[in-house]
Amino acid sequence: MAEEFSLVHQVDGPVLVIRTKGYLNDLGAEQVDTICSEHLAKGIKKIVINLEHSPLINSIGISILIGVIEAIEEAGGALAFTTLTPTNRKTFEMMGLLQFAQPFDNEVAAVTTFKSAA
Repeated sequence: MAEEFSLVHQVDGPVLVIRTKGYLNDLGAEQVDTICSEHLAKGIKKIVINLEHSPLINSIGISILIGVIEAIEEAGGALAFTTLTPTNRKTFEMMGLLQFAQPFDNEVAAVTTFKSAA
């Protein structure tokens, strides 16, 4: 059985960092969407989503992440995914998500890159 989903988030300067844990399905992705929307409304436009502890992402979760990408693009922001499993990275590539969001091997690299571009 898939692990129950949870997330934590924090603001690090101009960057919102979201760390997910567990199966990223519609309910989990909606939580990510809500947090992103709240922070975009506050003017935080650089978002890092760390998926290290979410090895399973279903198609509904991915479709909601596409909506997150669109909202960030409309706000003139930037999105990074970190610590993708090989399967998730391949799926994100095939679905075109990595055309609009930069993948990083780790969270620190993504946050550092976004802070230096601020």
